[in-house]
Amino acid sequence: MTLEVATLRRSVQRLARRLRTQRPHGRLTDVQLALLAAIMDAGPQRPADLAARTRSTPQALTRPLAALTADGLLERRPDPDDGRQQVLTIAPEGWSALAEDAAPRDAWLDRALAELTDAERDVLAIAARLLDRLAAHPDLAEEDPR
Repeated sequence: MTLEVATLRRSVQRLARRLRTQRPHGRLTDVQLALLAAIMDAGPQRPADLAARTRSTPQALTRPLAALTADGLLERRPDPDDGRQQVLTIAPEGWSALAEDAAPRDAWLDRALAELTDAERDVLAIAARLLDRLAAHPDLAEEDPR
């Protein structure tokens, strides 16, 4: 059996869309969730680094970062390497908001997984590790030696 790129992409996109339908309405916007998730995945970082990681500009992130900070979900601390810069860190309330946001998706996924066999769940455990490896693969621009 050959894995087709388009089939894999469509399956991952379909699951991502399905999980998005389980998100609670209210507290976090999609942009705010994406910013918190990027910090959760890569750790504390400067706004310029976050903008690059999310393929945005620091100017475009000004309002959502200000809202996250004002809501107590994000903290700004002086950069230990450059006191003129700030480092963004998820505040304890931000971690709680992320957990609240993920809870309905996790519950839906847990119910769906319960309908699978042990062997199928084992395959998905392997697939999850492989998907993480694929997600960490460098962009084409990062590989270009020019």
